[in-house]
Amino acid sequence: MQTSKIYGLIQTALLCLFAAAVFLGPRTPLFTLGQIPKVTGGILCLAGLFLLFAGITGLGRNIQISPAPKSDATLVTAGVYKWFRHPIYTGIVIIVVGIFLRTPTIAVAVAAAVVIAYLAIKVRFEEKLLLSRYPGYSDYQRRSWGLLPWPHWQSKRS
Repeated sequence: MQTSKIYGLIQTALLCLFAAAVFLGPRTPLFTLGQIPKVTGGILCLAGLFLLFAGITGLGRNIQISPAPKSDATLVTAGVYKWFRHPIYTGIVIIVVGIFLRTPTIAVAVAAAVVIAYLAIKVRFEEKLLLSRYPGYSDYQRRSWGLLPWPHWQSKRS
C-alpha cells in the first residue's frame, strides 16, 4: 500500500528533523530548573528505550515502519503488547519528552510536538488498517492502551 509507505517515510524524516533540532539547533534553554529535569529526562529516555526495544522484540518478523501489516503478519497481543497496542510509538513519545527535558530548547520543543502529533495521526491510520485486517482487533483495543497509557481511557473501554 503506497499510503502506508508514505507514512513510514514521513516518520523517518520527522525523527531525523528531531535529531537535527537536538544536535544542531540553538542551545538557549527555555528553562533552567537544575538537575531534576535532566535526571527525569534521562530516566524517561531509558524507560522509552526499554519499551521501544520490548516492542521491536515482541513483533519479531512482523516489524516494519509502514503502518500496514505485512501480508504474512499475525496480531501480537502478548508480552508488552498485552498492555500497549503501540509500544514502539509510545517508547518514541517517552524518549522525545525525555530528550526535551534534557535539552529544553524551543527547537527541540517544536520538533518533539511535531513528532508526537504525527505519531498520534499515524496511530489512527494504523488502527483502521488493523481493524480491517484482524477480526479480534476491536476486542484487543478494549483491553489495551493506545499511544499513551492513561488509566481513565483503559477504564472507559472495559
